[in-house]
Amino acid sequence: MCDAETVTKIANYLRVPPGKIAYNNEKIVTRTVKNKTVSGFTTILTALCNESNAEIVKNGQTSIEVECLVQQWIEYAVLYIAPGSKDKHIAQNLLRDLNTYLLKRSYFVGQAMTLADLAVFYTIHNLVKSLSPLDKENYLNLSRWFDHLQQNAKIRQGHELINFNTIYLHGWATGTHK
Repeated sequence: MCDAETVTKIANYLRVPPGKIAYNNEKIVTRTVKNKTVSGFTTILTALCNESNAEIVKNGQTSIEVECLVQQWIEYAVLYIAPGSKDKHIAQNLLRDLNTYLLKRSYFVGQAMTLADLAVFYTIHNLVKSLSPLDKENYLNLSRWFDHLQQNAKIRQGHELINFNTIYLHGWATGTHK
């Protein structure tokens, strides 16, 4: 979800104090640091990046095009993934689309992890956690990307590793023919 918890996790990853995270009257996430309040998920993430010296911010991909693509994926997470993950049919379509997008890519933007990857990762975390082993196989590219990111303890932040081992599917695949 694109919520206070996600903002806090991204702040922790970027080694930036999260400040006070709350929701305003319009139920929009806000962040207050030193009496300065910023509203909106994308705006908060941009502010966190501006305050950070993390490698994800300085990975050599600072072109306007890359910045726009990162913003676009963050907005996609807010507008489509977070609300869509609550409906099983929509969630399957979203996962299928993300899986297709990652067919020939290691990351959502460019050749290194960006804020877009973190935003999508945290937004789909609970959805991926609920997938069956067979579902994980059906979304192989997405599973590869997700598993790669979750291996980083700074990203995982204490959550258990989600199992992507499909060796126990072998029992399903071996049928007996007469």
